[in-house]
Amino acid sequence: MSLSPPLKTEIMNIFFDESGQNSDRPSTMGGLLIPESVYNSKEIMELNEKLTGKQMTLHWTNYTGDGKLRENILETINIFSGIARYCKMNVINYNRSSLDWRYKLSGDEGSKKLNKREKQKVLNYATLMVYTKIPERIFYGLLRHFGKDVYIKSKIFIEREGKYEKYNLETRLKDNLNTQSLYRAEQFWVTNCKMVNKGEMIGVELVDLLLGIIRLILTNKPLPMDLSIEEYSKRELKGVYMKTQLVIELLKNPDFYDFIRGIKYYEWDSNKQLYEVTFGDYLDLFMANYYKAFKS
Repeated sequence: MSLSPPLKTEIMNIFFDESGQNSDRPSTMGGLLIPESVYNSKEIMELNEKLTGKQMTLHWTNYTGDGKLRENILETINIFSGIARYCKMNVINYNRSSLDWRYKLSGDEGSKKLNKREKQKVLNYATLMVYTKIPERIFYGLLRHFGKDVYIKSKIFIEREGKYEKYNLETRLKDNLNTQSLYRAEQFWVTNCKMVNKGEMIGVELVDLLLGIIRLILTNKPLPMDLSIEEYSKRELKGVYMKTQLVIELLKNPDFYDFIRGIKYYEWDSNKQLYEVTFGDYLDLFMANYYKAFKS
């Protein structure tokens, strides 16, 4: 059997983050693929310089109405919207409750009730599964199906976190993806998988923002829209109200709306397979909930 070499090799950057854990549903993980030629564009590099130079900070969870953070988020998402057509995003919403239950049946040391110090010493295989297999599925979905005439080389960037280091995510993901590529005769290769610190790469910050927005759309918490800021604060609703107002404003950008509507979204309930769900349905429900705000 003779094989024709691909016509071209393309370089892709993938940025990974998660939002919500354990009982803080929905728990999501997401990967954002940006071609390196696009990521290295002038507008994205200028954003990156602002970030690394401490001229801007970005953190979705922290946003509760601060004017400077709001402007930083708006600027970042609006600039991203200009390149969004060249990017792809995969998101998995997972529920690990039955996974933990099945793991307890094993009697393995990591499945037992342990104090914080004991947990640091042993591997919890349910956690290991979540933090290797779910990201692996996200990356695999982003890297395959480019066609026989192109070969994809990719670099993966993950925000540094203790549990990722404990479970050796960098090595495990790179090895698993490359082995999978060879086994399934796919035309991609992960050249590097590394963790970076908060505030070091605009791509990682973008995933944090996008997952925060996606999570808000999924949660779709009904809010009264005619209260004063003081009343929202009194009811402990100020943070979600300000985030909702910002998401409504962002979705009025047609390029950003198209990107969010087009993400590949999957749900996993500790079953044997992932289920692809049309994220546009969740988006429609969110927009219907705030119909008057989108109409104005």
